[in-house]
Amino acid sequence: MYEMHYNELCSYIYSLSRNKQQAEDVVQNVMLKIWKNKKKLNITTSIKNYLYKACYYELIDTYKKNKKELNYKEQIKKDALHVFVEEDNDIIKNKINRVQAEIEKLPPKCKEVFVLNKIQGFKYKEVAEQLDISVKTVEAQMSKAMSRIKKALEPI
Repeated sequence: MYEMHYNELCSYIYSLSRNKQQAEDVVQNVMLKIWKNKKKLNITTSIKNYLYKACYYELIDTYKKNKKELNYKEQIKKDALHVFVEEDNDIIKNKINRVQAEIEKLPPKCKEVFVLNKIQGFKYKEVAEQLDISVKTVEAQMSKAMSRIKKALEPI
């Protein structure tokens, strides 16, 4: 029976599932169940029809079981991701607060240059023209500001 129907049953289940490994597993499970329960079986249709229906129902059972497992796994992934996102949000908020605090501590001219460049988006030349200072001074003030902010973000 196994040798006579195995390939055609695998083809049938593959046509439904599009998964060769799953098709083979389903057919093998059906054959194993039939072998284990051979004394209890009372087949009233042709053996071929019985095998096709048994394989079909086994595929459905496998699908339902896999769907439950996938849903469980997806829920675990979502929960874990949520924890990491929450932790990341806390870390990011902490860093933003540290940067804002450090910007507030900058000397007035340095803070003014930094705000014009990084927050308002002016280029160094535009900042220099607006504040009536040289581009080199803007570069120096930005270097000073960035150095202090980077230092504030170093791990404690």
